[in-house]
Amino acid sequence: MKSLRLMLLVALLGVAAACGDVAVVSPATTVDGDTATTVVEDANAVATTVAEPAPTTTIDVPTTTVPVTTTTVLEISCIKTTTCQYANLVGVDFSRLKLDFIDFSVASLGGASFVGANLNNSLFIRADLSAVNFEGASLKNVDFTAATLAAASFKGANLEGAVLCDVDLTGVLNLTKEQLEKVKKFKTKGKVYCP
Repeated sequence: MKSLRLMLLVALLGVAAACGDVAVVSPATTVDGDTATTVVEDANAVATTVAEPAPTTTIDVPTTTVPVTTTTVLEISCIKTTTCQYANLVGVDFSRLKLDFIDFSVASLGGASFVGANLNNSLFIRADLSAVNFEGASLKNVDFTAATLAAASFKGANLEGAVLCDVDLTGVLNLTKEQLEKVKKFKTKGKVYCP
């Protein structure tokens, strides 16, 4: 019967503690042989039982440090506003996208892929297009004035009306005579400036 009262008292303690405005006073407990007697000094006090804290175990976990990178965040969101001037778009895959009328002037696009993309009327003035893949891309009326085209591939690209002004084409890959005949203005680097 005493153990039932003690259990009820502990349950009431849990409910009272949840209310938040109840003061809990620890009663004095004496042990006589097999029975325990709880003495409460205050009539409003509630008996409590205190559990021993579990022993703590320490585990050594090796720490991993993230190496510092020297690359910057790619600025792909500029495509939404059609102004990617000075953007860092190195190695981005723009394959088969419609990207006409976008200004990529002075952007870093080294190693990017524009395979099968529609880039009609876009601007690549003074852009870094090193090792860019324009295979099968539509480049009608695109302005490549003073762009760096080292190792860029134009295999099967439509260059009708494109402006290649002040551009060094010695390192360009897969550029045919037929493609160059469709170019609007063509002056190699070091020659007369193209307006």
